[in-house]
Amino acid sequence: MEQQFLIVGQGIAGSLLAYNMHKAGMNFKIISSLDLRKASDVAAGLFNPLVFKRLTKSWMVDECLPVMFDTYRELEQVLGHSFLHDMDIIKPLAENEIDMWKERKQQEDFSNYISDVGINNYGKGINDFHSYGRVTNSGYLHLSKMLKKMRKFFKQEGVLIDSYFDYKDLGFIDNQITWHGVQAKTIVFCEGYRATDNPYFTKVKFSPTKGELIEIECEGLQEEFILNKNLFVMPVGKQRFKVGATYDWKNIDEDTTEEAKQDLLSRLDKMISLPYKVINHWAGVRPTVSDRRPILGVHPLHEHIAIFNGLGTKGVMLAPYFAREMVRFLSVNDYPIMPEVDIKRFL
Repeated sequence: MEQQFLIVGQGIAGSLLAYNMHKAGMNFKIISSLDLRKASDVAAGLFNPLVFKRLTKSWMVDECLPVMFDTYRELEQVLGHSFLHDMDIIKPLAENEIDMWKERKQQEDFSNYISDVGINNYGKGINDFHSYGRVTNSGYLHLSKMLKKMRKFFKQEGVLIDSYFDYKDLGFIDNQITWHGVQAKTIVFCEGYRATDNPYFTKVKFSPTKGELIEIECEGLQEEFILNKNLFVMPVGKQRFKVGATYDWKNIDEDTTEEAKQDLLSRLDKMISLPYKVINHWAGVRPTVSDRRPILGVHPLHEHIAIFNGLGTKGVMLAPYFAREMVRFLSVNDYPIMPEVDIKRFL
């Protein structure tokens, strides 16, 4: 049967795009191989409404956060599992940061995101810091669990093709695309960092970033909030914590390294004083773009080829909003895409 859309990839971009198509009653198939690792499989899933470096709001947070909460809570109902964990972030403050945090807290624009600026009383095991800022409307998404459940859901719906995608297998016949006997009007590439190999998007300024994180077991360390200063320490239950992350623009692979592990441990030792044990170590490649904005739209020279990618380090927060935008663009005549995320900015 002819499909309207063929989606390549089932990371967070492809999964949420497919889910929005499913809700809209659109006809589609997903091509995704379990053998290919995805950044989404190893990502910590942290979402933070603020950028600490300049203490600004994250780009489009006011628009994206409500859609994010609604989408993941809806998926929890549909799939019968919990994935979204609301959890405040505690940011230890240097003396020269305190006034800025207090000033921001008084601003209406930040009222939904900074709940407190105060004196440390957060229990044992955290190395001395005098003051902190407390961020709310933050937390993490158990991303790998959600994607596994979504894969099962798509399989039950009969829309998932478990296969590796090779560009040379893509054909164009009678104003349609074809792939191994499947016909569709539009193919949407949601390949993550592997889009750097896509022959149709060679002019896009992809800037993939390798990241590594570890998981530790640390008895007695508080589990009520995420600690974040130069790295995050995120409670995931049963006295386990994900700790990350590193940023490497040179070595774009999925191999863990001792160098990155030691970097994380040295930073961790400055934050906590309790003994701990490293129990996991992961590496992945973030699908980032040179201007740090997502990529949406149809190729200006190939009307049957589209892309949804570039969600980068803020993917958990950005993906629901822009998956919805992408579906509207594909299904509503002349629906506008923001110039800031339009693929045409590169092509």
